[in-house]
Amino acid sequence: MLFPGLEPERPVVHWRPLGGLRHGVAATELPRTGQERRTLCGELLNIVDASELDWLAPTCESCWTAALAPRDGDQSE
Repeated sequence: MLFPGLEPERPVVHWRPLGGLRHGVAATELPRTGQERRTLCGELLNIVDASELDWLAPTCESCWTAALAPRDGDQSE
C-alpha cells in the first residue's frame, strides 16, 4: 500500500462481461480466458477476453451488492 490509511475502500473483485452486464467474480484467483467461474450473483461465467466496449456495460446490481458486503460489514464492527 502506497499510503497506509489513505487508500479508498472499495470492493476487491474481478469484473467480467456476461449478458450485457459486468459481473463480479471472487478475487481468490485471477480470471483466465477459458475458465468457468461462478459470479457473485450465482451465474456461471465462461471467462472471455473483454472488449473495450464491455467495460462500458452496466454493473450487475446483485454482484455489486455482494462485492460491497464484506467492506460494509467491516465498517459496522
